[in-house]
Amino acid sequence: MLSFDISDRQVHIVKGENAGGKIKIDKSLTVDVPEEMIMNGEVINLSGLADLLVSNLKAELMMDKDAIVTFSSSNIVFKELVVPKAKSNEFLQMVQNHMSQEMGISNEYSISYTVVGEAGEDNPGSVKVLATACPSAIVESFRKLFSIMSISLKSVNISCNSISRIVLADKSNNEKMPLLVCQLDDNFLGLTLFENGQMAFARYVPIDPSDYDQEDYVTEALNENIFRMEQFNKARGGPGLDHVILYGKIVDYIKLVDSLDGMDIKASILGVPAQITGYENFEFTVFANAIGSLYKRNKQTERINLLEIDTATGKTSEAATGLLITAGVIIAASALAIGAITFFVNMKKNGVEEDTDKVREEIVKCDEIIAANRVLHNGLDQVNRYKAIVENAKNKLDALPVLKKKIFEEIDEATDSKPEGEEYHAKYTGLTYDQSSAIVTISNVQVDGQLQAPEFVRGIMALNYFKAVSFNGYNGKGTEDDPVTIGSMQIYLKSEEVNK
Repeated sequence: MLSFDISDRQVHIVKGENAGGKIKIDKSLTVDVPEEMIMNGEVINLSGLADLLVSNLKAELMMDKDAIVTFSSSNIVFKELVVPKAKSNEFLQMVQNHMSQEMGISNEYSISYTVVGEAGEDNPGSVKVLATACPSAIVESFRKLFSIMSISLKSVNISCNSISRIVLADKSNNEKMPLLVCQLDDNFLGLTLFENGQMAFARYVPIDPSDYDQEDYVTEALNENIFRMEQFNKARGGPGLDHVILYGKIVDYIKLVDSLDGMDIKASILGVPAQITGYENFEFTVFANAIGSLYKRNKQTERINLLEIDTATGKTSEAATGLLITAGVIIAASALAIGAITFFVNMKKNGVEEDTDKVREEIVKCDEIIAANRVLHNGLDQVNRYKAIVENAKNKLDALPVLKKKIFEEIDEATDSKPEGEEYHAKYTGLTYDQSSAIVTISNVQVDGQLQAPEFVRGIMALNYFKAVSFNGYNGKGTEDDPVTIGSMQIYLKSEEVNK
């Protein structure tokens, strides 16, 4: 089994197996990915990336027939929900309905979930759920990629679910909660918060040297985002963070420890669970997500395989449909040939020799049909590849949002909205736009009360003008001298076509 940890600029791959609760790693490989082959988790250049990965796998003698994928994207939306208990598929449907109502999520997203515990006395018969909404286009791009590579794709998971298996396998981590686990990379940070023995929240943050003043921008970005996650924990009634576990690309561990020590936070490196062997010949923390994907999932408490979820909700792949049609044509032609041969044998058995030539002619015709369908199949495959290239090019163009005056008007409209008849006014002091990531960031949003902070977010989502909204909690009690303030809010723009 191959396990791929895919990010925009690198793919980390391990070849291993899970047998008897033990994970054995045979080989590992890192492939550098050129710019714009993968954009925010979605594979754009399918044929180019497929050729790159296959050539590297063959060179390292790592080819296999089956694979699983873990990945991250800032377009993934996380939300804690309270959902009534139900059977598997019915429960999945309720989670999807809750996400649709509370976050404005459309059918263009694949929604997964992990049950994190009972909802409490206020909600008897219900459970707390950490739900994730991932754009279906990302999942579909992985389907097409591995179809081109001729590797059977068994599972697609979000990386926070993969790393949580390694973190929770080490029982000593329970004593450190609330615990923040941080993946470091030159291009992004992956942040996963654990509370009460369970994953509580996750966030993926793209980073760029141009956004920071100092040369060691990764450390500055890490400190900034750890502070935000600590505020998020406190806003939920938590005590704040005092321990952070690091993994990924760790260049100067001592410097990171000293930096976090200034925030009264202890830092450590992600440990290797006793169940994992064969990691001695490579850096475990770099391949931790890929290794975590090899753990067996708990079917009683989670639905995290986005391939299975799309199947359960009736989403199908165009590529798979095309292959089924082609296979049906070939099978039908083969059945026709077999029928003709059977008829020929029966005729000989009955001594009807005079019709032998006619049957042979039918067999020749069937052979011609099969040959013609093989040509059609090859042609269909080429057309599908060309179609994928054209669609990818179109998607790249469509995915470039344009910041227009209308966006400012829509945001200002949300600040004057009146939820449930109660008047309130929200104001903000800063607004920036990052064209490369298509994110509008609103700074220092002030509202009248604590309950109105999420209402302001819902007000923006209710406009149906933006793709998604995320924020890291709020501060303040809502009094005159201590107003409720959302430090930073990210609004993800839709395409040019929607913003017309």
